[in-house]
Amino acid sequence: MPESRHALSSSAMPDMALPASALLSVSMPSFTMPPVAMPSSAALSAVVLPGLKNLRACAPRRQKSSSLSSARVGELAVRAAILEAAAGPKPGLVCRDSQGAHKDMDYATFVRSALALQGYFTQAHALGSATTALESGAVFPRLRALGLKAEHDMFAATNGVNTHKGLVFSLGLFCAALGRLGNAANVQALCRTAASFVRGITRADMAALPCGPQAAQLAIPGFCPHKARHALPKATRPLLEKALGRSLTPGEVIYVMYGMRGVRGEAEQGFPGVALACHSLRRHGAAVNMNRAMVHTLLELLARVEDTSLLWRGGGRGFALARTYAATTLDAGGLDTAHGRRTLDRMGAAFVRRRLSPGGCADMLATGVFLHLLGRDSGHF
Repeated sequence: MPESRHALSSSAMPDMALPASALLSVSMPSFTMPPVAMPSSAALSAVVLPGLKNLRACAPRRQKSSSLSSARVGELAVRAAILEAAAGPKPGLVCRDSQGAHKDMDYATFVRSALALQGYFTQAHALGSATTALESGAVFPRLRALGLKAEHDMFAATNGVNTHKGLVFSLGLFCAALGRLGNAANVQALCRTAASFVRGITRADMAALPCGPQAAQLAIPGFCPHKARHALPKATRPLLEKALGRSLTPGEVIYVMYGMRGVRGEAEQGFPGVALACHSLRRHGAAVNMNRAMVHTLLELLARVEDTSLLWRGGGRGFALARTYAATTLDAGGLDTAHGRRTLDRMGAAFVRRRLSPGGCADMLATGVFLHLLGRDSGHF
């Protein structure tokens, strides 16, 4: 979730819900995105989030049944995105009562964005169901075309703010994987299938770029690996673009400076961060207190996974600071102890000062929440 977002007053937004009646089924005879009618402020205020503290009462476990409909999958994906946005406190990230390290977005922005993406997630599942006869590598080009249209809808809903671009990629893959697997779906199978769609994506997308500081030193005159370790990628981008003679995305800058593959690498490896999020949500009692489970899961992700959004904003020092703070906060008890809550508050303040925002971890958390909701809704896992 790097960069630009538009601020709205979060105090004007009540606790929100996504009852099934609020998320209408989307009928799709083809794979073109349906037009999205953006709700008014009054309509947004009428949307009610399922209770964060007792999800069981809102989404009781169903008996194992036939595959979920594409419309229901789209609804669960949107619910997961909004639950992640609502959870808090989340250092550096938007919550219901905080803009985190961002000045150009708030909770209402994320709700609008999530609602605008419902049709895409619905279509991603339908695409997976309709392409089971194809090789897995043939699915992603079709999904990517849908994703580009979904990004356009997201930006239209948020006035140009990038709220869920990473989630369009990750959660779109999981929705398509679920459509492909049907009743055979479980967390491990979904991670493997989603990864199979994008095998080789880093090599294909980054073939023209040097990977990591040593390769960059050979390819770029004047590039110093030692200085790069302490430089801010955002500030270094113009120098790299001039040397390479092309524009670079934040992910490409991170790839050149650090050799990290970001969300592409996470996907190609079988989404280990998402698997960690699923395990952590269960271990921290998501069925009893969803907010606590999400906050503690975010801290575990911060302490253990590579979040290139943190690197982009804070460089190596900011990345190391975030990992240390996350581990320290967990050791202090997190939300369960007064010391842990004070440490979490200090962590949040430090992230705001340094403008650190772990958007990659937020996307992994939201995808893990989706799988948690899916398991409770379908009874399959």
